[in-house]
Amino acid sequence: MYVLGSNRCNPGYAIHIFYFYVRSDPSWSPRGTTVYILVVDDDMFANSLVQFVLSKEGYDVETTDNPRGALQMIKRREPDLLILDVKMPYINGFEFSAELRSEGYETPIIFMTAQDTIESKLQGFNIGADDYICKPYNHQELVARVQAVMRRIKNNDKGGNNSIRCGQIELFPGELKVVIPTRAPIILTPTEMHVLRLLMASSGQVVDRDKLLSDVWNDNENNSNIVDVYIRRLRLKLEEDAERPRHIISVRGIGYKFVV
Repeated sequence: MYVLGSNRCNPGYAIHIFYFYVRSDPSWSPRGTTVYILVVDDDMFANSLVQFVLSKEGYDVETTDNPRGALQMIKRREPDLLILDVKMPYINGFEFSAELRSEGYETPIIFMTAQDTIESKLQGFNIGADDYICKPYNHQELVARVQAVMRRIKNNDKGGNNSIRCGQIELFPGELKVVIPTRAPIILTPTEMHVLRLLMASSGQVVDRDKLLSDVWNDNENNSNIVDVYIRRLRLKLEEDAERPRHIISVRGIGYKFVV
């Protein structure tokens, strides 16, 4: 087995202990594609171990030692799961996750930290953490927590997995992809899929911003630009020209509609 991370949860210890034993027994199978996990920790030794363990379980894992580098990586390719250390220089994990949320990213997050106080854990969950794991941790616990988060995401998608077709565009919610003739399949994030599914399910009709905020983000205060952020991201993926969209159309002062 592995025991990962500095033993800072128990005062007086600052050592890394690990035993090598590899077991591949994933209880959740990725939905047709490899799950992409980004690990952000200023401890590169811990990063390497986490990458090794999760890669052995079949996940596509990348690491970085700072949040700014992570943000650039996320903009290029949004991960299915973010494993984020809390205590990092310049900007801590809580601040970084809040920044991601403000920019419209709804990526699932597991915080990993030596801060095992209830106050710290509550802060993480209030920000929107999907799980919280304290260093040092056994590698089997890490794998189990990752699998549990991914199962929850999969279960949340159930019940709406039937494909939706509008003209030549077909959305496959369960596979998080859009198929358009003559183009390679377009991979979506879970949040992008939810937004597009709402629009395509009401093809030709206006879906107002309040409904999108309520149904996708459970936000009834109507004070966020998160809808606009995701519409922009969908246009960049689906439209031939995101600046002159043909399918995802803005209706000033109301919302958006999907047309074919």
